[in-house]
Amino acid sequence: MKNIMFSGTIPQICKARLARSALALGIVALIMQVSLPRAQAFDLSSLNGNFADSYEAFVPSNSHQVLPPISTYSTYYTVALWTFDGAGGFTAALVLNFGGGVIINTEFNQNITGTYTVNANGTGTIDWTVPDGQARRHFVIGAGGNELKYISTNPTSGIQSIGTMVKQ
Repeated sequence: MKNIMFSGTIPQICKARLARSALALGIVALIMQVSLPRAQAFDLSSLNGNFADSYEAFVPSNSHQVLPPISTYSTYYTVALWTFDGAGGFTAALVLNFGGGVIINTEFNQNITGTYTVNANGTGTIDWTVPDGQARRHFVIGAGGNELKYISTNPTSGIQSIGTMVKQ
């Protein structure tokens, strides 16, 4: 049996293989780093631009009493265009239908303004003033920032709503 001894030098062919292996390993590591999913951090700029909104609500049909029996509610339908400024402010234009009756604001010219917050996990609130006080929606950002799912309950008017906004 032959006895192999290393003299402290690596043959040229081994150096080339070692360099190619290190290069391939580096490329694989880079590809893995780029393709790994990362948790998205959200902030005010996560809501920027126009969002189409459609929601249904239940409205107390007996003079907006606080917490009336559910049998005294009627339906309320809305479509809206919300524009978020990316810095915590918004405007919205709404078309409303109360209880299947006349459609109100058919020209989308009723504008509301208000503020919003966004937490790092994609949750937040939208606030604005209504004739009977403050309105607030609690939302979650979804679909890579292209959608909002929300709920709201107004303790003064008793209006309860749920809906989805989709980025235009």
